[in-house]
Amino acid sequence: MDRWSSGRVGLLGDAAFSSSPMSGQGTGLALVGAYLLAGELAAAGWDPDAGFARYEARMRSCVEANQEIARLNARSRDVPAPDAEPCPDFAGEWFTELVGRAINGIELPDYAGVPDSAAPAGSSPITSSAKP
Repeated sequence: MDRWSSGRVGLLGDAAFSSSPMSGQGTGLALVGAYLLAGELAAAGWDPDAGFARYEARMRSCVEANQEIARLNARSRDVPAPDAEPCPDFAGEWFTELVGRAINGIELPDYAGVPDSAAPAGSSPITSSAKP
């Protein structure tokens, strides 16, 4: 997907990243994405445009690396046709760099000092504070 959000709607996990079971990273990406999405929205004062943009900027490179690993994994399992591309050389430095981006590509910020990061249980800065 070109973007993982539109207006006040943001996607994460498989809905956004579609990393495929062939990457082995679906759950990990979803958990990291949820942490970053919540943190970046809080850090942006709950402004969806700013929060979603910062969330995506932090996640995009790592997600793309995991998607590429899934494609390579699937391609390496294909039975080659006579005119097929040769299987990638996984011993190359490019693959080490790709795996590094996939595994360590995201720095998790500490959002502890962000306003509203310690909102009381049951309250939500996104919904109205009016009682029914």
